[in-house]
Amino acid sequence: MQEITKLDMIDKFQENVVKCDSNLLVIAGAGSGKTFTMLNKIKYLITTKNILPEEILVISFTNASVNDITLKLNYGVDCFTFHKLAIKILNASHINYQITNANLLNFIINECIYTCTIEEQKHILKFLKYPEKFSNFIKSPECNAFKKFVATFINLWKTNDYKFENIPLKKLKTNEKNILLFIFKIYSIYIEEKNSQNKLDFDDLIKLASLKVKESSLKYKYLIIDEFQDTSLIRLNLLKQIFNYTHSQIIVVGDDYQSIYRFSGCDLNIFLNFANYFPNVKNITLQNVYRNSQELIDIATTFITKNPRQISKNLKSQKHSLNPIIFAPYNNKINCFKNILNTVLNTTKDVMVLSRNNRDIYDYIDNDFEYQDNILIYQDTKIKFYTVHKSKGLEAEAVIILNCNDDILGFPNKIESNKLINKIFPFSEIKFAEERRLFYVALTRAKNKVYLLYDKYNPSCFIKELKKIVKSKLNSLVYFK
Repeated sequence: MQEITKLDMIDKFQENVVKCDSNLLVIAGAGSGKTFTMLNKIKYLITTKNILPEEILVISFTNASVNDITLKLNYGVDCFTFHKLAIKILNASHINYQITNANLLNFIINECIYTCTIEEQKHILKFLKYPEKFSNFIKSPECNAFKKFVATFINLWKTNDYKFENIPLKKLKTNEKNILLFIFKIYSIYIEEKNSQNKLDFDDLIKLASLKVKESSLKYKYLIIDEFQDTSLIRLNLLKQIFNYTHSQIIVVGDDYQSIYRFSGCDLNIFLNFANYFPNVKNITLQNVYRNSQELIDIATTFITKNPRQISKNLKSQKHSLNPIIFAPYNNKINCFKNILNTVLNTTKDVMVLSRNNRDIYDYIDNDFEYQDNILIYQDTKIKFYTVHKSKGLEAEAVIILNCNDDILGFPNKIESNKLINKIFPFSEIKFAEERRLFYVALTRAKNKVYLLYDKYNPSCFIKELKKIVKSKLNSLVYFK
């Protein structure tokens, strides 16, 4: 194991986290040094508390974040995603299993929609209030949105271990019940297909691992979970089993403002009610922000706290920017995008382009661009492009957000079928609550300025709202010319 140097403290809030000796919920605002604080916590446990590296378990949400933490740690600490942790437990318990194709559910959803009965077609069109024929629907953006809705519903059902008795049938309209029957038909086919292949999906792995913890000989003394705002019930149950079996301490880190994975089955309530699941929990908020200017923080915080189910934070920064948000209405989206790049690249090469949907980028580029593997090349400069979901944890001097339009696949996405999800899975969310958190993530990637591109005649509700907030905070709006 490499020699570990002294702790690299930045502020008192991070130091409080590092030295706290209880179960802990760390509320970490965007750009507040979350990963840095976690690494110092681990360093402190090893150097000061004499905890062995193999007695510490770190869990993060994605393979990329696990690889990043592992590279920075280099102490021999176990660092896994939930799925890799489940595999470790099952292997230790000598369980034989095979993992099903990750695209199986989406494949079955596609097949069921394209081969549905005439009656089912009528139910879908009525449910979505789609005015044209089904043959037109299956080629439309609304069809893609409906597929995502079905996948989200099934993921929420699986990962939060819902039962049929949980369905509030009296609150549902007849056509909502018909859509439920169609969804459960898809889900039944999915289960039959898995069973026929004798395979498990990732959620099955986690549920089975929860039953096998006592057979795994785990000896962790500390559980440290990153991105805890994106946790589902089955993941929580696995943590509780490990916590109870090992008698460990648990430290979870996250930001309710940045909970953006509901579509994969995550439940923000788990983060908000963490103290209900584990004893003697202390809350610490990392209040100092090192990425964004105070002006951008004030605007983004006002925007996100329109969601009533968010934890209030007093975020502060020593950085200042007179005009952190630039509005860019366009008549011609490609020309507008080029003009912004021409301006921005004169001052910095640290540029990130974001959009709500992966395919949006093709609407903003022409033959002057090369694009491959999330890299734009413009005027011999490489520029990173991400969906907002994939930008989590990243930052750039200048951020350009595309397609902030009032469309079904604009920003926010307008998928009205989520009303049914809210009836079945009662998170008490206001309209576009998760889209609002997603937009907050996009805004807070910027170390300096954010450029918002939108159709001059069709701005999204978020653009209209943000203009009011910016004007109230800064007394003026800045438009790109």
